[in-house]
Formats: sequence, structure tokens, C-alpha cells
Amino acid sequence: MTNGSNGYGVTLPQIRFISKLLHAHRNVEQVTRTNDIQFDLMTSRGVDLRLICVNEYTCGLAKVLEVLEDFPGTNIIYVGGAWNGYTMQAKEYCIEAQLGLFNASEINGALCHDDYWLYSRKGESGNPVYPTKAS
Repeated sequence: MTNGSNGYGVTLPQIRFISKLLHAHRNVEQVTRTNDIQFDLMTSRGVDLRLICVNEYTCGLAKVLEVLEDFPGTNIIYVGGAWNGYTMQAKEYCIEAQLGLFNASEINGALCHDDYWLYSRKGESGNPVYPTKAS
């Protein structure tokens, strides 16, 4: 385990936040942290997942592709706090690739589903609400 020194600028407090969340999640049985920002998980249903923690105010498709290149086998990209989000282009790409892309307000709910990449919070009308930002 390292101390928040990584090429993605993710600080140790951010890493500790997601680590604590994952260790306490009811659907996560096992968590192993490597490469500072990589979390390999096993869900209670026996599904292995690789979550990469980044800190992107607006995560675009270029960052998604960079993470996928740097961390083969990635299933979920966690973009950081509830104030962080992503572009709709990045989200659409991730849904098509069955790759999760979530911020802090979404990750708990997503980890409860087998089809986690499709998870979204719902608005009053029942439609998905994504924390998207302009690219």
C-alpha cells in the first residue's frame, strides 16, 4: 500500500474515502488495494471487479481511455466526490462498454447491482439523473 503518490493526482484522503466506503459496503466481501488507486473487489455474489479511483472534476472520454490503457481489466472508474462528474460522451461510451463510471453520490448504489454499469439515480420523473458536465 502506498501513500497517495500516483500519476493521477489522487490524494491520500481521497483514496482513504473510497477505501473506507468499499470496506464498509454490504455487497463487497473483499478489497485489495494496489497501484495506489486500484481496488480489486469481490462482491458478495462472487463477482470480481477492478475499480480505479481518479479525481476528475469533469471526466471525459480521453481520461476514460487513459485509465483503460493504464489499468487493464478495469470495470469501474470512480471519478471522486459528489461535486465531480463526467461528460455524457464518456458515460455513453462506458455504458456501451459495460464499464461503470460514477461519482461519490452514485457508487454505493451501483455496487448493489450486477449490471452496475447501467446504474443511475432517478429523478422525480423516473428518468436517469447523471452528474454530467460540459466537455
